[in-house]
Amino acid sequence: MDKDTDYWCAVEINRGDDIRKYFHLSVTRGKPSLYVDHQEMTGFNGDSITISCKYTTAGEIKWCRLGRNCVTGSSGSIDGTTVSINSSVPNVFTVTMSGLTTQSSGWYLCVKGDFQMPVHVTVTEKPTTTTLAAATHLTSSFPTSEPVTLTPVMGDEASTTEQHSVSVDVRNPIISLSLLIFIAMVALFIWFMLRKHKQTKAVSPPMTEQSYPESDVDVTYSSVVIVRRQGVRRVEANDENVIYSTLA
Repeated sequence: MDKDTDYWCAVEINRGDDIRKYFHLSVTRGKPSLYVDHQEMTGFNGDSITISCKYTTAGEIKWCRLGRNCVTGSSGSIDGTTVSINSSVPNVFTVTMSGLTTQSSGWYLCVKGDFQMPVHVTVTEKPTTTTLAAATHLTSSFPTSEPVTLTPVMGDEASTTEQHSVSVDVRNPIISLSLLIFIAMVALFIWFMLRKHKQTKAVSPPMTEQSYPESDVDVTYSSVVIVRRQGVRRVEANDENVIYSTLA
C-alpha cells in the first residue's frame, strides 16, 4: 500500500442498523506526521506516566481517551486522572497523567490536527517491598549458648499477618575461632621459650685462661696426687723361737 485510503469500521448490534465509524489511513514516506516512541505504557497505582508525542504537521493538540472526553488545553482530567500537556519543545508535546488508578487503563489518542496515534496504558498495583531488619544479641565474645535471633519486619505492617524468626546458632564458629587462637598462643609460647634458651646459651661467658705477666721469679706449678696404699705389715724375725701348732 503506497497511497492514502479511506476505511469504515462497522458493527451490527441486535440485527439492527450497522454502527459505522469512518477513518482515513495516511501513508507517508520518511518521518511520519505523528508518532510516539512507545505505544505500550505501564504505570503503577498512584504514580504518574509521561508520553511524548512527536509531529511534523500543523493543527490542534489534544489528548483523548478512546470513546471518552479529550483534554485540549495545558491541563485537565479524564475519568479522575489529572492530565497536563507541555508543548514548549518544538515538534513535540508531552502528556503527563498523574494519580493513576486501575480504572485509568485503556486506549488513549495523541491528536495533532487531523492525525491520531493510539497509545495503550496499563495501570497495575504497586508491588510491596519487604524490609529485613536483623536484631543481634551477643552477651560476650566467647562461645555462648544463646542463639542470635533474626526477625524479618515487613515494610507494609498493615498487610503483614505473621512474622518469622530465624535462629542462627553462632556457637560452632566461635568455638573454632577460640581453638585456633589457643593453638596460636601455645605455638607462640613454645617459640618464645626456645628463642630465650638460645639467647641465654649464647650469652654465657666461655672459659678464659688468665695469664700473668712475666716476672723475675720462675714459678713452677705441679700437681700432687696423694694415693693411699694398703700397708703391708712385715714381721721381722727376731731371735725368739716361735712354735706353731695345729688344732684339730
